[in-house]
Order: sequence, then structure tokens, then C-alpha cells
Amino acid sequence: MKRRPTDAAKRFLWNRWFLLLIVALVGVSLWVMSSGGSSVLHPNQDKSDLGLRLGLDLKGGVQLVYQADYSQIPQSENWDADQKSLAISGAVKTIESRVNGLGVLEPIIQRQGSDRVLVELPGISDVEQAKSVIEATAFLEFREVEVKGSSVATLNDYISDSGTGLFDTSVPGSRMFYASTSQDPVAILKLSDNGTRIYTDKDGNDITDSVGTLSTADKNAQCWMPATGTLNGVQTQLIGPGYLKSAKSEASSKSTTGAVTWGVGIDWNSDGWTLFNSIAQDLFPYYSSSSVNQRCLLGIVLDNKLISSPQIMASSYTTAEITGNFDSSSSHQLAVELTSGALPVPLKTLYESQISATLGGDFVHKAFIAGLVGFLVIALFMIFYYRLPGVVATAALAIYVLIVLAIYKLIPVTLSLAGIAGFVVSMGMAVDANVLIFERMKEELRAGRTLGSAMDAGFSRAWPSIRDSNISTFITCAILYWFGGHIVASSTVKGFALTLFIGVAVSMFSAIMISRTLLWTFLTGSWAARHLNWFGVEMKPAAGTEDV
Repeated sequence: MKRRPTDAAKRFLWNRWFLLLIVALVGVSLWVMSSGGSSVLHPNQDKSDLGLRLGLDLKGGVQLVYQADYSQIPQSENWDADQKSLAISGAVKTIESRVNGLGVLEPIIQRQGSDRVLVELPGISDVEQAKSVIEATAFLEFREVEVKGSSVATLNDYISDSGTGLFDTSVPGSRMFYASTSQDPVAILKLSDNGTRIYTDKDGNDITDSVGTLSTADKNAQCWMPATGTLNGVQTQLIGPGYLKSAKSEASSKSTTGAVTWGVGIDWNSDGWTLFNSIAQDLFPYYSSSSVNQRCLLGIVLDNKLISSPQIMASSYTTAEITGNFDSSSSHQLAVELTSGALPVPLKTLYESQISATLGGDFVHKAFIAGLVGFLVIALFMIFYYRLPGVVATAALAIYVLIVLAIYKLIPVTLSLAGIAGFVVSMGMAVDANVLIFERMKEELRAGRTLGSAMDAGFSRAWPSIRDSNISTFITCAILYWFGGHIVASSTVKGFALTLFIGVAVSMFSAIMISRTLLWTFLTGSWAARHLNWFGVEMKPAAGTEDV
């Protein structure tokens, strides 16, 4: 007959599994904090300072100043000051959303004047890296080919034309010229306020004087004008800002090779669908199932790149999809940029530079020394006052510090002075939980309980107090995070709240699971039970041996 395991055997089995879990967590955390982990997790990040991302006050970063380019939006000519103010405020919120999507960076993002945005990003030494994050404008627009007579207009037609007006004067806005071999425009044509034609390249450089010297292939690039539809009786261009409701990455179909093609499904608001179907009605008459008519193509342009030009095969639609050379990752990224990251107005860079740490380069070293001294003082106090349990608490605290720093690096969290304060406060709360547990253990031992039952009682009876105090701290962190994001718009407050929340959450695991497992694994047995003074409990003298 098979014997059922005793409670002690069950406890030994569970302690063994928990001990293996702790060893695994320590191993993963050590790898995350190593240079090898930094290279894998954040290959473009500075490997100094343990690979942690430090804030502007500790490490410095990148400063960028942007200016709104309203000329890219044809209907902005009729915008008043309030509409432009709303657009630039929306751009600030969009940049915040994108930057926060990279992790808790604690950036400084401020509006300057009526058309400028200041962006300061900590922990980034590469200006181009920062610009690639901010300048992914995700400005979505739709265009159609422009015709001259019965043929598609080309750049050469515009160069040879001496008039100041565009061919189709009923459609305002810029003209973009695309060769068949490239997604980038050969040239972009705009009209100045006095009607002068200004040609620029894809990067915005003025090429008006040299556009006539382009190659024959470039001069034959087709002209794409804004696709406009009728909305409330007015011809309006269909663009992402203002009309795009949502976008999501989706596997569209399987090719003949069996490979899955990816696209971005888009959903317009009511005005967007009105415009989209109005354009479809204009282009559909040119559709032919036997050949491709250029005049039925709807060009999908993202940040001036012609990513695809599907045929309009119906006069109205209830679904729409952006197709192109996408994989799962790139389609997901585009969907995120279009929904939560679509800029209300395109931006152009006015100024860029690197900024130094506001607290000085040696502050990080001093903060590290101060933290180490604080840890040693806490360890000495716990060992002196609680003895063997204090040794266990110190080991659990060291594991706690390692795990929390690994989480900060893994997310990654930007450690400013406020973030470090949140971490230090959480470390104190981790020790506080051990104090509650050990004091309860001492009371149970003084009452005559065995060491094992005293440990069980210490953890079980201290748990409600630990739980309630930490839940109240979580609520406070949530309020601080919301307050920092919506009331004072302070990334410093949000950073403090987040680091404190993570630290307290890990401290609950450390105090309950790590400390308990280490105590049961290393401090139980007859040898420990015979030396209760090692647990901070004075042994009672045997009966009849009291001093008279």
C-alpha cells in the first residue's frame, strides 16, 4: 500500500520548487543586467551604467525643436488660429504617445508658441535615432493621377508649361511626381503665396533651379494630385488626420507560393467613408477588367512615399485595406502609427542637439555609493537585531534589488532622480514587510511554539497587514500616475509612481515567497530549534534553575 506524503514532505517538495524558481529568476536577472543581455535586449542603447536608461537629469539626452508645416494640408488655408492651435496641441499628444510607447522615458515635450514643439529625450545619444522615432509622421493621404487632355500628366509637362496655375486648378494642394521604379517622389511641386512654382526633392530641399536638369526618366515621372471627394458640398482631400477611425494589422491573403501577405485594415469615420466612396464613384468608371487604366488607380501615400496604388473596382466600399510590401512587424507598426500616432499636422525639424545632464556627470556615481551605503546599513541593522532571519532578509533584499533592476532594464524604465527615489522607498517597504513577519515569529516563539509553526504563523498572520498596506500603496501609485499624466503633465511624477509600483509589487513576492523559502530551506531543523537566541529570542532557563 502506497503511503501518502506527510505535511512535512509536501512542504519540502514545495520549498524545493520555489527554490528552483528563485534560482531561475536570479539567473535570468543576472543575464538581463549583463552586457550580453544589453546587446540582445537594447542593441542601440548605451551599455554603461549597467545598461539602465537614465533620465535627462542624470545622463542628458537629445533635444529637438519642430515646427508645424501647415502647407502640407490643403484645407489648412482656411483654418483659423484656434484650429491651428488645436492641431499643434494634438501633435504634442501624439509625440507623447509615441515616445511613451518606447517605455517610460520621462521625456520633456512642450508646446512653444503657436506652431512649435520642444522634445527632449533622455538616455538617447544618437540624434538620428531620436528623429526616427519622432519624425515617423505617419501622414496618410490618398492621391490620383492627374491628366492633361487624355494622357497622364508628367513632370516634364509641368516643366515645359509656362503658366503659373496647375493643370487641374479645381484641385488645390501639392503635386507629387513618381517614377515607376521608386516609392519616393522625384519632385514635389507647391505654389507659393504669390503663385510661384517651387519644386523640392523628397527631403524638402529646393530644386526649383535644377529641376530642368533631371534625367529623362525622372522627367517622365507621373503626376499624382490629391484625391478629393464631395463632403457637405465641398471638394475635400481624403487624408488620415480627421477621418481615420482605426487601423489594425491583418493577414490579407495567401499567394500562389503559400506565403501570407500582410496589410493594414482601415476604418473611416462617417465623413471619411463619405469622402472615400465619393472618390470611388469618380474613379470607378475608368476601371477595366482586361487592362489597367491609370485613371482608376488610387494612390496610398504615407509620409510622401507611394506605398501602393490599387485599382478602384467598385463604386462604393464598406471595407478598406492598405497593401504593400509589409510583413507582420511592419504592418503592426504602421497600424499603431496611424491610429494612436497619426500626427494632426506634418512637422519639420528646426533645431537638434545633444544636452548634458543637469545634475552633473558624477552624480550617478555618488547616487550609486549612497544606495550601496544605505543597503549595507539596512543589512547590518537586520542582522544585528534579527540575527539569522536578518541574514535571510538581507539575502532576500539583495535578490529583490537584482530582480527590480532587471525589470527596470527590461521594460525599459528611465531612472531619473525621482525614479530612484521611488525605488529606494520600495526597498524600504520590502524590509518593512520582513520586520512585520519576524516580529510575529518572535512572539510565537516566546509563546512556546515550535520553530516551524512559528514561521507559519509569522507569515500567515503578518500577511493581511502586508497586503493591505501594499494595496493602499498601489492605489496611491495609480493616482500619482494619473495625476502626472492628466493634471500636471509631469513625466517625473509618472516615473516616480511607476518605479514605486514595480518595486512594491516585487517586494510582496520577495517578502512572502523568497524570505519564506530561504527560511524553510536553510533555517529549519533540530540545530536551529536548539538555538532560538539566533532568532532574537532569549532562551528561558529550565525549571528550578532560576536565580533566587
